[in-house]
Amino acid sequence: MRLPNHRGPVSEILVRVFQRPPEAGDESVLGAISATEVESISEEDLQLSLFLCYGPQYCLFGESAQQWEWETSLIELRKRLEARFARELRETAGLLPPVDVEELPAFLMELGKPSPGRSLSRYLKQDATMEQFREFLMHRSVYSLMEADHHSLVIPRVRGGGKPALVEIQADEYGGGIPGRLHSQLFELTLAELGMHTEFGAYFEDVPACSLANVNVISYFGTYGRHRGAMLGNLAMTEIGSHFVNRNFRNGLQRLDGSDDSWLFFQEHIVADAVHEQLAAYDMCGKFVRDNPRELSDMVFGALVTAELGARANEYLLSSWERGESSLRGATSVAAG
Repeated sequence: MRLPNHRGPVSEILVRVFQRPPEAGDESVLGAISATEVESISEEDLQLSLFLCYGPQYCLFGESAQQWEWETSLIELRKRLEARFARELRETAGLLPPVDVEELPAFLMELGKPSPGRSLSRYLKQDATMEQFREFLMHRSVYSLMEADHHSLVIPRVRGGGKPALVEIQADEYGGGIPGRLHSQLFELTLAELGMHTEFGAYFEDVPACSLANVNVISYFGTYGRHRGAMLGNLAMTEIGSHFVNRNFRNGLQRLDGSDDSWLFFQEHIVADAVHEQLAAYDMCGKFVRDNPRELSDMVFGALVTAELGARANEYLLSSWERGESSLRGATSVAAG
């Protein structure tokens, strides 16, 4: 895994300490990053630092970094970063709309429905160059190379209504137990077919804050049981409408003469997510809130935040390409579509 070369002051410290097991004195090193400094760092450094803080639980670094996972000083720093992130998420969601328990599935289906007109998926289908498609995959890699693992954090936190559908969705994400059919493995195959790095974390140094935030919000919700409703809302938004955009992604790779194996990942989502969106909205979220009505607002919050963060990231990519620029950090241009 390549280490970041566009680091800010906080992420720079984290990368340095993750190269070895925790040592005496590390608590003072991480503790020296005050709440004031966390408030003043750039959005890029905030998101990169959060991604790094969550990294040990996904085996992002080597064995030495795994020993940091429950280190008190790291957890305290992560909590300070999360406090700022949580405020930004509340601002992102804005005032929550009134949604009745029985109305929730329909609300989620409407929120996740693809809108007509200009969109990232349509651009990739019709206009993107292969270089731009590879760039898109770099953004996606920070999630899709660990697809399902982030959301599986919520499974032991859910009881009763909604859990069977949650487990069914996750089982499909893991390929139904069939070797080589995990969605993360299919994404690896796409990257390999296009001559790209396949290891998790290969490109997180290159993607901007808007893409890292889409992954950090899942890790944040999944780390705390109190956010289980928000996590389910997030998962619903990853499933609803997914079959439509993945069809565009597949068609884009076919237009660019990608091999059959290069678009197998997207083909799998066309089939699976047409079923998953119904399971997520009605059998997972709908049944969960009927059993846990007090968590309705949390689920609406998670869904709204997810939809908005995804829209911002998609707009960033699309606008960058329309200007003839790259959407990657540290890059200056990419071939126009």
